[in-house]
Amino acid sequence: MSFNVNAQQVQSKKTAADKSKIEIIEVTAQKRTQSINEIPMAITAFNADQLSEMGIEDTADLAAIVPGFNYSNTAFGPPVYTLRGVGFNESSAQATATVGVYIDEISIPFPIMTKGIIIDIERVEILKGPQGTLYGSNATAGAINYIAAKPSDYFDAGIKATLASFQTYSGEGFLNGSLTEDLNARFALKIIHSGEGWQQSVSRDDTLGKQDKIAARLSFDINIGAVTNALIRFGYSKDRSDSLAPQAIEYLPAKAGGPVNASYPIFEPILDVNANPHLFPGNGDDISAADWTADRNPALAHQTTSISLSLTHELSSNMTLTALTGYTKFKDNGSEYERGGTAGVTAGFIRKLTGGPLDTLLGGSLANFYEGHLHGDYFTIPDSEYVPSDYVFQHGKIDSFSQELRITQALNDVVWIAGLYYSKSNVDYKTTQDWGLATNVNILPMSGFGFNKLRNVIVQATTTYGIFANADWNINDELTITTGLRYTEDTADYTGCTEDIGGPGVALFNQFFFAGEDSGTPVNGCVTVIDFGMDSQRTGQIIDTLAENSLSWRLAANYKLTQDSSVYASYSRGFKAGSYPSLAAIVSSQLDPVVQEQLDAYEIGMKSLLAEGTAQLNMSIFYYDYQDKQLLTKKTIPVFRTAFTLGNMDDSFVQGIELDLKWLPLAGLTVMAAIGVLDTEITKGDGFNQLGQSVVFAGSPLPFTSKFQANILTKYEWNISDSLFAFVAIDGAYTSAYNTDFKAEVTMTTQVSDFTGSPVEVNIPPQSYAYDNRFTQDDYIIVNVRIGIGNINQQWKAFLWARNLTDEYFVSSVVKNNEMIAAYSGMTRTFGLTFEYNAF
Repeated sequence: MSFNVNAQQVQSKKTAADKSKIEIIEVTAQKRTQSINEIPMAITAFNADQLSEMGIEDTADLAAIVPGFNYSNTAFGPPVYTLRGVGFNESSAQATATVGVYIDEISIPFPIMTKGIIIDIERVEILKGPQGTLYGSNATAGAINYIAAKPSDYFDAGIKATLASFQTYSGEGFLNGSLTEDLNARFALKIIHSGEGWQQSVSRDDTLGKQDKIAARLSFDINIGAVTNALIRFGYSKDRSDSLAPQAIEYLPAKAGGPVNASYPIFEPILDVNANPHLFPGNGDDISAADWTADRNPALAHQTTSISLSLTHELSSNMTLTALTGYTKFKDNGSEYERGGTAGVTAGFIRKLTGGPLDTLLGGSLANFYEGHLHGDYFTIPDSEYVPSDYVFQHGKIDSFSQELRITQALNDVVWIAGLYYSKSNVDYKTTQDWGLATNVNILPMSGFGFNKLRNVIVQATTTYGIFANADWNINDELTITTGLRYTEDTADYTGCTEDIGGPGVALFNQFFFAGEDSGTPVNGCVTVIDFGMDSQRTGQIIDTLAENSLSWRLAANYKLTQDSSVYASYSRGFKAGSYPSLAAIVSSQLDPVVQEQLDAYEIGMKSLLAEGTAQLNMSIFYYDYQDKQLLTKKTIPVFRTAFTLGNMDDSFVQGIELDLKWLPLAGLTVMAAIGVLDTEITKGDGFNQLGQSVVFAGSPLPFTSKFQANILTKYEWNISDSLFAFVAIDGAYTSAYNTDFKAEVTMTTQVSDFTGSPVEVNIPPQSYAYDNRFTQDDYIIVNVRIGIGNINQQWKAFLWARNLTDEYFVSSVVKNNEMIAAYSGMTRTFGLTFEYNAF
């Protein structure tokens, strides 16, 4: 991405100095501009040029360059970010992340809103550890703060164009300058489009994975008199890219209802891993192989508009009032996701189906009767139309508003910040789950004893109030003490349920399984059962409120050993508020909220500028006491035995060490290396794993957490003439094996007995337990290379690049989606040519 520079003359003068000494980056991690070496916190920062060359297009891509940061896909769209082992594997649109994401300190509160492409960024700062004392949205793991390029009073413009694999082209540019003496403006635009998908169907000649993205930002910088400045930003983005299809690993038909389930596992003859191993690419090493419902095109339909205002007013020569106002509107106009990882079967195939256990029992009298599995609107579809195994449609919108007011005063002995924070978010989402011919929702092959589609409906209004204060106390020239405190109140008002939208038989279904009680549920009404098993049992909406408060704090000390070296120590406490899920809920208890989690972080570190300013070495050692970790788990329910819900894990810990080095060993050569070592463990807690086994989890490492991650980037630059330079760069990222499910240190599961004495009793006896290694991603190495030329004054640059050069197989997640264990793979090898041009 082309980035803002002062002027051609100034840039030329800076070039030599920049290449001979380490540049000490100035960041705003503590909401004021400071040298990164002065802040008692582990911070990773990258500038625009580095992000551009390494192909960082969105937040998920940061996982390739930041040790300790992981990204995983989910079946319903929202990404899951994990930092230093702290993450929340929840896929509901209203779920907040343990890693807060900000643009110019203004929160993007929900992970699904962060999927848009990065545009016109000056730098990104990754802050590790709890950030509750200064940042508006409480985050236990850390924060990612994007600093957008700002308007300036000189003319500046740039373009960047890329041609890449899979008929992909992208273009971006910006225009910057002064409109009047007190008004500067900047406009940026970015487009990514590909004409060919990179995922290859294993059942037919078809592809998936095309990109179709656009983003734009218009910014105005206004001087209002001599002491007041306003920065106004308007943003827009749209994403119509294909969504990722999972790689099938194993088909596990699941019959609900116990012995009364006489359904025929229609996919079983087809999805036999031994008979048709090619339909299960998750067991191989082809990163691009996958499958999805044959006549559908899973794709996103996201659109985001935003407006923000950053207002600063100098109250005096050393005191500033800052007001940050942000509003974002996110729309999902009908995104589609494949979850089953199969092509499905045609309606004609079902209508011709005979046999099965019930047909055998009744002497063949049910021949040609299995078309009864075509419930609801599938009953009348043409023979040629496909019925999926597991597919999702989403529609919804999110409105988010935030307001922060703070005062900063810089005195000789102390720099203090105090402020108020308010945010309000409204989520209105509908998720339709189409299980097609899944065995566990097709109880009997007749109307009323099964269903194809359910719709999860959620309306959640979240309100946050906060008051905070932070101070840096300059004890002497060497020692600075940081103290921070924040009190927060979070309230989530929830209305939701699961609706039937695919058949008239829900009342009969409830009669048969729920002790003869006719719920009287109308078609397209809520089927979630409230007060199950009681005299007041009924179906309807769940209306609830979760009110929580927290007191976060931070105590840190930074001591200068020399002018170029310092050590620090910190103790902080952070919280992440609870929320409600959006799940297919048979009983209301599945929609119980998860409560807030708490993390106490202890950290010591060192930051040193070495070798006469040609090397920077940073180190941090940390320990986290992690209580009430939020997680996606399961609980017992009638008929279906177990189903997904949210929960908390009692106690766990994270401990680790991180080192990062930037070194200029000789003229033109830059080496950047980083290493992260993590040890995580649950010390107390039990629950269900992805396979529905009830297990004591003490001793298990936290999911999505690698024990060892390392990154290295080397770049050599040399002059090939008086006006041209050339460069070659290679970067690699190593990630050790990690689990996507809990790995218990037990040999037996625990007894499960629930709903005893009723026709829907759940009784799961203890059984032998061994961790399923299919939920482990093996270690892998990703290698990227670049080679290019440019002119000395940085006006233009062209380079060839390759990402994932060795086509290494890796996945972001392995999940159990209804009846399929499936993996979400990373990106295959890609090549491209990029050209950048700046006009100063």
